[in-house]
Amino acid sequence: MSENNGAPDDSGRIRAGDVSGTMVIGSHNTVSNLKITAESGSTVTVHGGPLPDPVKRPSISQLPRSAAEPLIGRARDVHVLQEAIETRQLVQVWGESGVGKSALLRHLACTMARGPEGAAYIEAGGRTADDIAQAIFDISFDAPNYKPSLEVLKEHLKTLRLRIYLDDAGLDEKDLRRLVDMAEQSTFVFTSQQRSAVDGVRAIQLEGLSASAAAELVAALLSRELRPDEAPIVDALCDAVDGNPLRLRRIALSAATGKGLPGIADLPELLPALLNKLRPQERDLLYLLGSLSGAELVPRHLNDLLGRPDTDALAEGLVRHGLLLASETGYSCPPDVAECVLNIRKTEFPADRLCRALTAWVEARDTTPDDVAAHFQALDVAVLRAEQSGQAQLGAALARAASPKLALSRQFDAWGSLLGVGWAAAKSAGDKEGEGFFLREARTRRKAIGRVAQTTALVLEAEVLWRELTALHAHSAAHQVANAASTSTSPVHPFTPTHGAVHTQAFTHPTAATSATSAPAHTTLPVHVARPVVDLSHPSAQPHVAAHVTSAHSAAPIPQRIDLSAAHPSVAHSTHAVSTTTPATSAGHTTAAGAASAKVGISALALACTIGFAAVLGVGAMVYANDQPNPSPALAASPVSTPSPIDNTSATVDPVCATVIPDLTSEIQRFSTDAAIASDAVDSYNSAMASYNSGDTSTAPDDSTLLSEVGTVISDLNSVESTLQGAISQAHDSSVTSDLDDMLTATQQLESLYQSYENDPKNSEVDPSSQALAMNSASDSLQTDCGE
Repeated sequence: MSENNGAPDDSGRIRAGDVSGTMVIGSHNTVSNLKITAESGSTVTVHGGPLPDPVKRPSISQLPRSAAEPLIGRARDVHVLQEAIETRQLVQVWGESGVGKSALLRHLACTMARGPEGAAYIEAGGRTADDIAQAIFDISFDAPNYKPSLEVLKEHLKTLRLRIYLDDAGLDEKDLRRLVDMAEQSTFVFTSQQRSAVDGVRAIQLEGLSASAAAELVAALLSRELRPDEAPIVDALCDAVDGNPLRLRRIALSAATGKGLPGIADLPELLPALLNKLRPQERDLLYLLGSLSGAELVPRHLNDLLGRPDTDALAEGLVRHGLLLASETGYSCPPDVAECVLNIRKTEFPADRLCRALTAWVEARDTTPDDVAAHFQALDVAVLRAEQSGQAQLGAALARAASPKLALSRQFDAWGSLLGVGWAAAKSAGDKEGEGFFLREARTRRKAIGRVAQTTALVLEAEVLWRELTALHAHSAAHQVANAASTSTSPVHPFTPTHGAVHTQAFTHPTAATSATSAPAHTTLPVHVARPVVDLSHPSAQPHVAAHVTSAHSAAPIPQRIDLSAAHPSVAHSTHAVSTTTPATSAGHTTAAGAASAKVGISALALACTIGFAAVLGVGAMVYANDQPNPSPALAASPVSTPSPIDNTSATVDPVCATVIPDLTSEIQRFSTDAAIASDAVDSYNSAMASYNSGDTSTAPDDSTLLSEVGTVISDLNSVESTLQGAISQAHDSSVTSDLDDMLTATQQLESLYQSYENDPKNSEVDPSSQALAMNSASDSLQTDCGE
């Protein structure tokens, strides 16, 4: 990707080999220099010179490689899409995995006329809207080493008249709309598995091949015409797999390596049979890529890890037969193939080899920041795998080696994700110096993207950073679970949600187990959310939470699910312990409580963790100052900032902003305080119930105090709801109204969850993650639309 990231310029300020450089970040009001070195990491200083003046490139062109094979059976689809692209700003190609969306998008990008100023093709899988916007800027403007603020970025992008092709765009509707609005004169064409509900999108479903096209594809793969007796068999097989090209490729491979075309009855066992017929070196390649949860590697990585010079040719052969997927940035393994391979091997590719090879690669002089950014998902997987397999120090070393170049790529959300997993690995390894490095990098990143004003006291800022890194680590782990979770027979295109699927604590009111082992107590991770929730709402003691996060992610090698439901200091009183599992099983909980009777207890509630938007509105530090146990004199004396008053003199800012944000700040503070009290009540109740279960006491604890505190939290949410409804009735700006509506919906859903719990705590299970994520996104957008 020619995004001008990390290439030497005339001044020699960025040198990819020794990983040093200076980047200018910000806008006309606040301009900073981000200085990066491999030894000491990054630092932010005030920029003393003029703001860079980006120059639009005279010819903007970033196109995919031409396809090695022609499209088969897609002439009608191409015609329909060409007409839509000529007349609409936003066009989507959607359909099931393996149906050929990426191949069709690459064909369109290479064959269609470009926009008035050019065309840009971007691999969007795993990227956030902000990182994609920065990539469009880097492609379109000559502005070395410059990362503009979002406001300035929008000023430049709105001047572009491009055709922008986004493959595997995993953005939610709000972030997709925001990205399109930033480049309002450009046309966007994107692929995804689910139909988009964004206003104004022309969504076109790509279906499977027709019977005649399927016969043509199978004949091309066999390099011969089909025999008369084979044509009806291919017709029937095409109908059985809904014309899915990826599965038809596997059928052709079966015919080429076996006794003929398989029957329909053979389809369920077709994939294992094909894998058994592969050469050992091909199975090794699938084993390696199948261990990466859908992340991609390039031939250089594959050669180093497998000790072979020919992995590119091997991979292309497997792509041709539907066993691997190829993109502009490497090769990946479809989830169904990965699952089958790992079930056969009963283990995963060694994490230590993966980390050592990738560390050597990121440290190589010819590895550019662009290269590192293109494979941030593989880096995240490797660090997580190392932590989970008891080799956390190797994972921390990899994250530390990659951090400088990833920062220089200006893909700051990808950088943040790596910092989260790196910090967790360093903490798991007991590497205090490494923890300090990632904490400093996180602080610098926050300053660079303008979040430093949210917390003023250094002690509070450290707590904020610690929690942000915890959330980023959980978010990265969630991506890998989402990628590895598919078990359907239909092949799935590799998808990692964009920096944003993070598990927020669920809570239940369970009965004591009646056997030694309880049922798994995991909550399904959200799959398609575009940004992580940063939990800043409760001042839990760091060591307890960190210890739990470590154990939850290191107990099992790549568990199918990740349980963070007890990531609260009350875990010290919990009667649950994480059990060790294999990759093929879900992690479970084993109770330590007595099993004789149906005594009732409550798991760690972590009520305060349900709202992550407190940080976005700038009240996180205030809550910590009120709730921090045994505050130090320095903390108690430190001034705490509140959101600056909105200047409503500007015609572009809705006047309602001047009142709604201060009102919400106060109410959210009250909610956070009461939620913390409720959480303490849970701790007390759990402790009493543990004593009752163990026989130390003969009287079951009363849960009336706990339920009273939950009722107070519900009342707080009622106040937030009332404020939002009043603001909606007064708002004039449609964007502000939309943000408030979204916040109101999330608040009402949260209130409903708590009410359900209050009404029936013994049989209720609450997972507020989606509501918290929605609130976080809406409040972030509100802050932007209010000019904050």
